[in-house]
Amino acid sequence: MEKVNESIGYEKHLRSGEVLFKEGATGDEMYLIRSGKIRIMKDLEGTKKTLAVIGEGEFFGEMALLDKRPRSASAIAETDAKLIIVDRNAFLSSVNKNPFIKYIIETLTTRLRKTNNMLKYFSVPNEKIRFLLFVKDRLSKNEEGDMDTGLDADGKEIAEVTGVPLDKIKEYLKELKEYNIASLDGNLVIKSPQKFEKYEEYITLQEEFRR
Repeated sequence: MEKVNESIGYEKHLRSGEVLFKEGATGDEMYLIRSGKIRIMKDLEGTKKTLAVIGEGEFFGEMALLDKRPRSASAIAETDAKLIIVDRNAFLSSVNKNPFIKYIIETLTTRLRKTNNMLKYFSVPNEKIRFLLFVKDRLSKNEEGDMDTGLDADGKEIAEVTGVPLDKIKEYLKELKEYNIASLDGNLVIKSPQKFEKYEEYITLQEEFRR
């Protein structure tokens, strides 16, 4: 790894097919393509989809640079490539000198994250499965017993993010309560992750048999 400029970052060389980072990985860097091409891919329901192939002069990975949240997609070298890895501290040092610019960048990052999440759920045609996928994403995989999703039981946030009509969301929530899978006192709380998982499998199988 060769240092390019202390105020910018470092240069990195990739071979064709080499993975720069995977979806879900933590990151705090962004990348500028000096030469070559990078393929950006996302896992949508178990299938790898290409979101873009970008080339010289373009940049990517900027959201992780700003908010340090997990990568929303994977980046793979389409050809041999040279990248400039932009240093987080140097970048933020420049941004922090102008509070207005900092505010704009943070706002744009939040909006982009929200759009990415919505696209993920909109790719699932079955509305009930889309609902269950969103709830599942709000559960902690390391806990057992009652699990608070942090979602208001009125269903408005779920409807907004998934694009499923609110009346249907309320119907799905009521069903979870009737099956003793969830409680709806204030927040949506999953009382049995095991039952929730079996219910999700059942709904998924129903959808497969209808095709």
